[in-house]
Parts: sequence; structure tokens; C-alpha cells
Amino acid sequence: MSVKKQNNKNNSHPPEVNLHVVVNMNWRELHNTSTFVDLHTHPALKSIILDISLSSSKRDLLSRMFDKGFWPLSNRVTFPKIDKGGVNVILSTAYILEQQWIKDISLIRYLFKIFRGVRRKLVDPSYFDATIYMLDEMEHQIISYNDNPKHTRKVRLADSVTELNNGIEAGDICVVHSVEGAHSLNGTPEGKTLEDTNLPPEEEIKEALLHNLEHLFNRGVAYLTLAHFYPNHVAYPVFPYPEYSSKMLDWRKATGNWDMNKGLTPIGEAVVEKMLDLGMLVDLTHCTPKARSRVMEIAKHHRKRGCIMASHMASFEIQRDPINLSDKEIKWIANGGGVIGVILMSYYLSSSNSGLGLKHIENNINHMINVGGIDVVGIGSDLDGFTDPPDEIVDMSEMPRLTSYLSAVGYTDKQIQSILGGNALRVLRESWGKQ
Repeated sequence: MSVKKQNNKNNSHPPEVNLHVVVNMNWRELHNTSTFVDLHTHPALKSIILDISLSSSKRDLLSRMFDKGFWPLSNRVTFPKIDKGGVNVILSTAYILEQQWIKDISLIRYLFKIFRGVRRKLVDPSYFDATIYMLDEMEHQIISYNDNPKHTRKVRLADSVTELNNGIEAGDICVVHSVEGAHSLNGTPEGKTLEDTNLPPEEEIKEALLHNLEHLFNRGVAYLTLAHFYPNHVAYPVFPYPEYSSKMLDWRKATGNWDMNKGLTPIGEAVVEKMLDLGMLVDLTHCTPKARSRVMEIAKHHRKRGCIMASHMASFEIQRDPINLSDKEIKWIANGGGVIGVILMSYYLSSSNSGLGLKHIENNINHMINVGGIDVVGIGSDLDGFTDPPDEIVDMSEMPRLTSYLSAVGYTDKQIQSILGGNALRVLRESWGKQ
């Protein structure tokens, strides 16, 4: 789809954004003194699938060959790369592949026949059990990294706001759990079967999902993304797959478009209410606009600030894809005290998909500032998802390039600090109920 003329490269600095200022610090100093927060990334997913240690800084030959472009077996996020990139906090996102995805894509089915160990860990168990396994895996990787005395900078599981603050103060790399897709709630609560409840089927499902949701919150999960590729008991997704992914995998042909007129289910409304009661942040990414609108209505009546976020999205006015946020939605999130993590993926950022990601990132940041103000913008890379990163930032170690670029085009030090992590930290500190 075409991009509006006002967002073309000839008007990449809208007049509302004050870019003609004196920068106080050089960009390296600015990067090193900022608290960099990545709101959405997938290190545990790739560590399990590829059976790799997150303590390693090495990349296999194929990953190096596919640095620039889509490569599903990449490992772009490890602790040494996070350290080298000057990243302070990552929201490590547990994503369990939906069963329908495996059925629809022949290549995925074939891979799971080869990697039977991965299948036993992530495919054969219930979604909820597989999610718990992925959270456990991330915590084991943290312990393993810290056990090596040569790693002077420690990694800390920040399972509460207190631990997050302590970790930042100590200079540690902080890992905060998050979960992508409410299908991850599907599973029988520990110690009981659904048949024990004597409830109607719909109520049985709701009870199980709410029980598992509370378990995840108590485990230290900061946010839940309501939808992903396929419809679940909670919400409907925009599309089953990214529109501009590799044609080799034939994403869109698998199932086509979903019904955009569907939003939250009745169970989904109960889940959102429970999340707001607990203080778990609600992530709108991948939801249909109708689902997003209903979440906003529920939150408005709940009167809680900062509880609604978009962990990895871009602007609809720049890339006219319904997965992206409209100006109305950007304003709503901003007015509600939330944060939007600008995704570092070319196919969401621009219709040109040129690979020149930093320019596209800048355009989206500019637009969001003009619409919602500086306080709404953050970063949600989605690195090590099944994604195509911009050519300039192929892994977590290259995050300083973003700071350098924003400084070069004239953002103030304060604006850059807000974008890199200040806004995301504010939301976590003020709205995450796990204190």
C-alpha cells in the first residue's frame, strides 16, 4: 500500500519536531549514560530452537551469511551482544508457536520432524506448559552466564519493579519476562483437571485462563500480548503472518486474511479486566483494530494510567498496514500514559522495505512525537523473532547506531534518553503491579 506524501523522505522532519538544537553530549557518551530498554525481543526462543548458549557471542556461518535479510534461524540476541550494545533492560518475550502455524507451513512441519527435541519441549506440551518451560530456560541461561567469572557485568532476572530498580542501580543487564499471544494461557491449572470444576465449557476455559494468567503475573511476567498469528480464546489477530516476509515460506497463502470485524471475545474481556486488576500491562500488538478499540474502552472505565502499551509496532500513516497504529490509537495510548515500542523491522516501518531501517525508524518516531508527544515513544526491536531487521542493526550489539543516528539528525539528549528507555521505564515503574 502507498504511503501518504507527507511522510515521504522529502518531509522526513515534520515541522512540529524541533530538530535544530545544540546537542550537549557526543553520541557515545549519551548512549552509555542512557538506560536503554528493549520492550520486545526473543532470546529464549532461539536458544531453545537452535540449542545455543546465550553466553556466546559467536554466530554460525548461515547467520552471518543472512545478516541482511530474513533468516529464521538467526541468533541476534545474546548476553555478550546485549552488553556490547549498551542495552540495560530487555523484555524477554516467551512465544510458543501456534499449532496451526505448524500445520499450515510445510517447511515448519519438516523442521520439527528433524528437531524432535525441540518438538518435545515446545510443541507436544500444552501451550501453558511450553510457556513455563521457556521462562525456565531464560532463567537457566541467566544462571549459566553469571556462573562464568570472566563476565564482569552480571545479568539479573527483574521479576518485580524493585528488582528492576536494583538491577539498573547496580549496572546489571536486567531481564524482564513477557509473553506473546494469549494462546499461551491454554492449559490445565496445576493440580486439577478441567473436569473437576463442574462448570459449563466456556466457564471452564475462562477459569483456566484466568488462573494461568495470575500464575504468570506472580512469576514476574510484566505484559501479555493478547494476539499473535491465529485467533485464540481472547482476541483476534490482524493477519496470520507479516505481509512482507519471505515468499519462500508462503506466509500469506497459508490461511489468508482474518476477519477484521472481530475483536475481543467475552473471555478476552474477562482476561483484560483481570490484567488491569493485577497490574499486568496489556499489549495491543497483533490485535485487530476492533480488539484494540475494545481494550481501550475497558481501560478507560478502569481508570488506570499507563496500563496499555504496544510493545513492537509502527505508524499506520507511514506504513498503511492495519497491524500498525492509527493516529487516534497513538493519541489514546499517549493520553493514557502508555508507551509504544517502535519495531526495528523494515516491513512494518515502510512500504518501500528498502532495508534502510534507521531512516524509516526516524520517520515513525517523528510521526509518533508529532501525534502523541515525546513521552509515548520507546523501542521494541523484535530481534530474534522470525523477522527481517534493518540493514544497520542486524543484532543487539549494533544498538549504538540508533543513538548515533538520532543524535546526528538533531534530537536533543533528553529526547533520545526518553526514546531509548526513559518512557518504557516510567511505564514499568508506575504501572506494573509486581512491585
